[in-house]
Amino acid sequence: MTCILRIDRLSKTFGAIKVNDNISLTLETGEIHALIGPNGAGKSTLISQIAGPIRPDTGSIKLGGRDVTPLSTFQRSRLGLGRSFQISTLVPTYSVRDNILLALQGREGRYFQLFSPAHQPKILLEEVEVHAARVNLKGRLDIPAASLSHGERRRLELAMVLALRPKAFLLDEPMAGLGNEGAREMTDLLAKLKNQAPILLVEHDMEAVFALADRISVLVYGKIIRTGTVDEIRASADVQEAYLGQEETEAI
Repeated sequence: MTCILRIDRLSKTFGAIKVNDNISLTLETGEIHALIGPNGAGKSTLISQIAGPIRPDTGSIKLGGRDVTPLSTFQRSRLGLGRSFQISTLVPTYSVRDNILLALQGREGRYFQLFSPAHQPKILLEEVEVHAARVNLKGRLDIPAASLSHGERRRLELAMVLALRPKAFLLDEPMAGLGNEGAREMTDLLAKLKNQAPILLVEHDMEAVFALADRISVLVYGKIIRTGTVDEIRASADVQEAYLGQEETEAI
């Protein structure tokens, strides 16, 4: 496997609190690397440093071997770092088709009218259908985003990330708010997408994590206390004590 994303000794302090402490991890081709930990462990701060909104105090972030630490969120996105799910980027009044077109425009750095399919370049309309089909929304292209179910909106957000042709996905709580059926659909979808680009997954749904992850890193009080396979994490006494807890341990 090839390392697509490399985080090396990343640290971030806010006031007297060290939110991330000397964190190192990698994301390899064809894998889902899950990042888990209790609330307040520093997961959101770490993801924001990787994506770009927050700058690290020390350490580096490399995407495809290129140091992107000094680059903006937009620049990282253009280089292939696709982030979704923490904050919705959908335009509720736009159709599924037009939301995906917006993502395509951002990738190309070009702007087209969105009032009618007749105004769109054919190649873009064809690509919209490809991305919609990948997330099972091809039959919903003319539906306004506001009329979609919660699970459908999640899948539309993912289609918009796919439109950016990412080298790596950063997915923040993709199962949040989904029922059992929606979580199963999303799990099946992510299992397929990792072959297009590896996924760094932040998720509290441990059933989904154990079903999807090739590797898991456990973040507690700003530090990664363990990285390993699903079986290794399940068997780790340190992880059970620090995060999984008795109820979760019994469930697995």
